[in-house]
Order: sequence, then C-alpha cells, then structure tokens
Amino acid sequence: MPEQFLEEMEKILKKEDYEKLIHSYLEKPKKSIRLQKDKIKPFLFERMSPFELEKIVPLEASYYVKEEKLGNHPYHHAGLFYIQEPSAMLPPLLAPIKPDFKVLDLCAAPGGKTLSLSNKVPDGLVLANEINYNRAKKLLSNVERLGLKNVCISSMSSNALKEIYHEYFDAVLIDAPCSGEGMFRKDEVARKEWSKEKIEEMCIIGKHLLEDSASMLKKGGYLIYSTCTFNLRENECQIIEFLKNHFFEIVDISSIYDKITLPGIQVDSAYLTNKAKRCYPYLYGEGQFMIVLEKKEESSKKDVCNHLQELNQLERKIVEEFLKNNMKRHDYMIKKYQNNIVVLPNRLEVPKMSLLSCFVKMGEIEKERFIPHHQFVKAYGDDFMNCCNLKLGDKRILSYLRGEEIEADVKNGYGVILVDGYPLGLFKSKDGKLKNHYPKGLRYQN
Repeated sequence: MPEQFLEEMEKILKKEDYEKLIHSYLEKPKKSIRLQKDKIKPFLFERMSPFELEKIVPLEASYYVKEEKLGNHPYHHAGLFYIQEPSAMLPPLLAPIKPDFKVLDLCAAPGGKTLSLSNKVPDGLVLANEINYNRAKKLLSNVERLGLKNVCISSMSSNALKEIYHEYFDAVLIDAPCSGEGMFRKDEVARKEWSKEKIEEMCIIGKHLLEDSASMLKKGGYLIYSTCTFNLRENECQIIEFLKNHFFEIVDISSIYDKITLPGIQVDSAYLTNKAKRCYPYLYGEGQFMIVLEKKEESSKKDVCNHLQELNQLERKIVEEFLKNNMKRHDYMIKKYQNNIVVLPNRLEVPKMSLLSCFVKMGEIEKERFIPHHQFVKAYGDDFMNCCNLKLGDKRILSYLRGEEIEADVKNGYGVILVDGYPLGLFKSKDGKLKNHYPKGLRYQN
C-alpha cells in the first residue's frame, strides 16, 4: 500500500477501525452478483441456480457466489445477472427514486448502476452516459445483454449534456472518477497509480461533474454522489465546496445500511457530511463513499424537443408483416431514431442528440425484408412464437454460444434460442438446421 495513503487512513479512522482495515487487505474479496430483476425473480433464481448462493444482507436480489468463471456461464449470456461487488450496488438504492423518474447515470460504464436504476424506474427512463467512447461501447454491450428496455446511451461530456437537459432529470447519479483507494485490495493498478497529484486531478473532474449536474436537475430532484475512494478531498470536502455555492440539502439515508457502513466524516460543523455513508473492506464489499442531496433552488426550465420519427408507409407494412409472422404480440411502440427502428417502453421524448442506443433497437430493413436485431431479441425474446428452449447442460447451448449451427425440431424462419426459458439470441432455421445469429463479438471463447 502507498505509505502516504496509510498515513491518511490512520488519521481519519479510529484505531480499531484502522487495524481492521489493514487486516482486511490480507483477505480475498468475495465474488458477488446482482440479478436483473425484470428478467428473473430472486426466488426463481435461488431455485434454479447452479451456484452456491449466499444472500447479501440487507440488499435484495444480490448474492455472494463461489463460482469463479461467471462471465462464460449461459445464465450470464442470458442476462440474468450482473457481476458486481456489494458496495458498488449501494448508491442507486439510497435516494427515494420513484417508478416514473427520469434519471441520468452520468458516469455509467460498465453498467452495474445502470441496471439498478433501470429496475427502479419501470415507468421512466435512464440516460446512461459515458464520456469515454470505448467504455461506452462496453456499457452498451451490458445494457443489451441484460435486456434493459428503458435505457438510452450517450457518450458526451457533462458540459455538453447540460446544454440539452436543463432541469430535466428527477435524479442524477454521479459515480465520479476517483483515485480508487477503495479498490486497493483487488486492483494492483489502482495501488501503483495512486498519488497526491491524481487526487487533485480527480477533485477537479468531480467538481465539474457536480456543477453540471446541478443545472440538469429539477427542483426537488436528487443528486447521488459516490466514489470508490476514501480520502476527504474527493468526498466530504468536495461536497462542502459544492454546498457553499448551491442551494441543496443533504438527505438522510435509511438506517438499514448502518450495520454495513460507517457515517461520513464531519469536517465542517456547518455541513452535516456525517449523513453520508462509507463502506470499508472489513465491513462490506470494497470501498465506497455515498451521499444524497436534494435540490432546493429555482431556475428556468427549457423544453426538450422530441426527435423520434414515424415509420413511412412501406416501413410500417414490412415491420407489421414481421410482427404478424413472428411475434405473439403486435402492440409495440415503434419509432425511428436516426434511421434505426426502435421500440420504446412508453411515451418518452428523445432530444436531438447523438445516442449510441435509443431504448431498444428492433432491427433493420434490407431489400424490403425486416432483419431483427440482437438487442430486440434480448429485450423481447419471450414474445417470439418460434423458440428453441434448451435446458442448462444441453451441449447445443455451448455450440450456439460458440457461433456454430445446431439442430432442433422448430419451424422454418426466425426464432430465439432460450436457456431454461430465458433468451440467449437469434437463429434462422430451415429444415431443422438453425443458422447461428449470435453476434461474433459476444461468442464464447475457450
């Protein structure tokens, strides 16, 4: 561990807590997962799980698992769960977010917090933003795999976003880039790259993210700020500086988390930063700082213009023909966004901006034929009439995930491969032979 880091931790922690922290670095972190609750309920997963599970208290739909190679498991490919350490699961749960909220996940990659927010707002939307384009593509891959229906993805700076979304969101989550002290137990790179200079650099970034987020929140909206670091500069001191210039109030966080966290550190008697929560490896998960603020200040609201288009007559005819021949239901809310045919979960507006993903991409029209997209299969695969449902352990599952052609007694045409009833991907069958349409970049690698 960096010597300066240990000196700082000894200053801010009680002696017994500091000793527990040092001892925790000798222990191996536990692997853990969070369920995609829109796909599978906890009691069903517990009944069918091939893994040994231990519930993570006080969270729901979250488990410690002993399985090592979770990422290659068919249930992971099917989007039933997301691999995430427990303290990182907490920030989206702390604010009183309602089902119809419009939420911004400002630093969203790789997507674990986006999953939690999506589950919390079934009647709303999540804009998951990641400024780093390569990380944003990884975010899109996870959103697609999990079958999230109410998520749009962007790759923009917070400064650019605030010009579009003035006082638009009911909640903003900032999981701010940080010096990563909370990841030291499991991340050697974080330990090697730690420095006082990096802390100052991260403080500047965090300050800009807070400033820009303030203008994107409605009055009464919630700002959730979190980091995976321990130092005061990036956490309590950052919040105090923000509160000096903005009319926000610190929100009380439910006492159900008291047993797995310590209070924030009180560094200024005028600001109750002890209402924040801190996770440490000897208590819960790895490391996390979390605080919730409520916006009290007024400012002028600008309308966000709808930028979705209707399908033309020919496009509508082709799509309706596909639905009639392949789907159990035909009542999807279908629009066009920048020439992509997309499915909306409800009546939501989309501004004129460049999105990597606008809700669920349904597919494309080529030579007057509709070609369904993998994202549509992951989100709405249950609705396909032509399905090949394979049980876990069937050798054809692994063959399919490798991109190979398999055989099954199904109707000719498009259909969906399921594992224990949950969609994996698309096929196109002819005379019992299922041509593989699983995306090449997602295929199982030995």
